[in-house]
Amino acid sequence: MSSHLQNLLNSFRTLSSVELAAVVAPDGLLIESLAEAEHDVDAICAVASNSLVLAEALGREIAKGEPRQMVLEYGEGLVIIEPMSSDALLLILANSRDDLGYLRFLVAKHRVAILEALSAI
Repeated sequence: MSSHLQNLLNSFRTLSSVELAAVVAPDGLLIESLAEAEHDVDAICAVASNSLVLAEALGREIAKGEPRQMVLEYGEGLVIIEPMSSDALLLILANSRDDLGYLRFLVAKHRVAILEALSAI
């Protein structure tokens, strides 16, 4: 895969709380990821893409448009899912909620570069 895309995903993984950073196709297939070994990345990506489909349906039902970002906070961490284009979404899994603001900043900061890296694949 793209070493540039891997470098961009690594910018998220440099935070000690980030366990998984991935780019996923809308059907749940993994495009690229960096993750801790104990995670079943393919399964997580499939479920994450399904959750985005639910968020899209909710947005249509309440007439609020397409989701821009999903943040799911759990007792032991958080998940960020951000649609990047019609062909890909960014998935971040962290074991702490403490870095939420900084992670959202990094997503915005690297959005264009991720899209450029995806177009080069």
